[in-house]
Amino acid sequence: MTKKTILDEDCSLELSFLLDSSESAKDNHEREKQFAMDMVDRLQGAGLPTGRRLSSRVALLQYSSHVIKEQTFRNWKGAEDFRNRITPITYIGHGTYTTYAITNITQIYQEESRPGSIKVVVLLTDGVSHPRNPDIFSAVADAKNQDIKFFILGITRAANEPANVAERRLLASSPASRFLHNLQDENIVEKIFTEAVSMMSCLSADNT
Repeated sequence: MTKKTILDEDCSLELSFLLDSSESAKDNHEREKQFAMDMVDRLQGAGLPTGRRLSSRVALLQYSSHVIKEQTFRNWKGAEDFRNRITPITYIGHGTYTTYAITNITQIYQEESRPGSIKVVVLLTDGVSHPRNPDIFSAVADAKNQDIKFFILGITRAANEPANVAERRLLASSPASRFLHNLQDENIVEKIFTEAVSMMSCLSADNT
């Protein structure tokens, strides 16, 4: 029993979603929510290549001119409770202040994360921040220095424009080919799940 407990702790994933809830995300807000719920469903009871069980907790924040903490790790009660929390939320509909979302989730990891867990953020964004948004790159750098990995998902056509792709590429963890995606990508849930699992320290000594 002791060995199993240790293995479960070694295979702990703390996954968070930052949902773009700005005015420009209105037409994609429901799809963002559905993606998060589909990801949570995929994590439940997931087995790992070694046969060990994946232990996971999930947080979700939505952001616009301010941040709403819809679900934190501390109040995680499973997939059904998560769905009940997320289904009724509505979008905020103001400007896109992505930096606030990043600094808020970094603080949540600092206060609530368990030792040894893999910390993964999925940032959903249209790729266009408000002109007055504080320095996003220093916020991401601070988070990455605390071993937080960033998947960046574009949610609109604007996110695929060259200038916006360039910014998203700088936000994503490296290599961008693994961490930079679009919400409309085929099998996006499975792609993110597979990449997240590949980072589990219990599967490899090379925790990239």
